[in-house]
Amino acid sequence: VMMGIIAAVLARARAERWPTTPISAWYRHVLLPIWVTVCIAVVIVWIFTQDGSMRPLPYLPILNPIDLTTGFAALLALWTYRLLDGDNERLWEIKPYVSAITALAVYAWFNLMLLRSAAQYLDIDYTFVALFRSQFVQAMLSLVWSTTGLILMKWGANQRRRSPWIVGAGFLGVVVIKLFLIDLSGAGSIERIISFLGVGLLMLATGYLAPFP
Repeated sequence: VMMGIIAAVLARARAERWPTTPISAWYRHVLLPIWVTVCIAVVIVWIFTQDGSMRPLPYLPILNPIDLTTGFAALLALWTYRLLDGDNERLWEIKPYVSAITALAVYAWFNLMLLRSAAQYLDIDYTFVALFRSQFVQAMLSLVWSTTGLILMKWGANQRRRSPWIVGAGFLGVVVIKLFLIDLSGAGSIERIISFLGVGLLMLATGYLAPFP
């Protein structure tokens, strides 16, 4: 990430000082995108494989090496996009989707941050199998996704926009399917009870607060 930031600084400096020279164009359009792509690829591998442990220091959500590195990589990608936005035709093609891509990336990071925190504080291995078998993790995801659906549906109703409302309804649909296919496997557990009660209350709140726009 630091090397990517250095490349971005050099690209911007050369573009401002020598805007038409071949070397500045090479820094701007070749070197910088390569470094940014490498940084993002490395961060993606890390966030799926590393638990953010800070031993012997205590683990802190967000303020740990993985989340901080992810934040710096996101700032680097945003800076690079703004730097190249005015003179890159390919970026103009994806510009209408940048907001949606950014929202999906932030939401994915948020969910992974919750999983890392659960793994650290509950002493669960940060692996797919261990997290999938944890009833606490399943209940947490059900409540988080239901809350996300409620927020999207409420916002869509207030703005008179159907697209976010439908996306929110999709979240609730996924949660309902998940409850019956996955959460029910922990029959009798306190996590299952909390999950069902929490999701049920959120759905009742959704029906009252977020009618179809």
